[in-house]
Amino acid sequence: MTQMPLSNLAVTSALWLSLLPAISMAQDISNLPVTTTSEQAQIFLNAGNLTTIEPLFITFHPQQITMEEENLKKIKKWLAQVKKSEVPIHVYSHATAPMSRMDMTDKSAQHMAIRKAFNRALGAKNALENEGVSEKMIALHAIGPTQDYEADQLRITIRQN
Repeated sequence: MTQMPLSNLAVTSALWLSLLPAISMAQDISNLPVTTTSEQAQIFLNAGNLTTIEPLFITFHPQQITMEEENLKKIKKWLAQVKKSEVPIHVYSHATAPMSRMDMTDKSAQHMAIRKAFNRALGAKNALENEGVSEKMIALHAIGPTQDYEADQLRITIRQN
């Protein structure tokens, strides 16, 4: 073994160790919350339980925005599996463009679809919060009309994709 890689390792380690007090001081000054366990660490620690959890799909009629009672029960049942792991929940809401859009441009139809998707995602977020999930653990993704998803649906998952 040559002397050069070892000295590089020592310099790199010394640099990182010297930065540790600066990081804690920056957190104190900026009043940032001190995180105990990162989201990635939570996922790693609960990997055995989380691999069996499938995404929840809820379909909507193209004109429907509000959640039905049956869908709220599905969310509650799905959440019973996820809640104890304290991992982030992603809500992907897909919506199609309005059917009768004679006086709309393509851009305004896209905008209407995204608004519809966002309103559905807000409904799912409210349902999750009513079941005790922290607002900080919910990420909303409102997606307008795409070729991948032709149906109006909501996908609730713990995966970020």
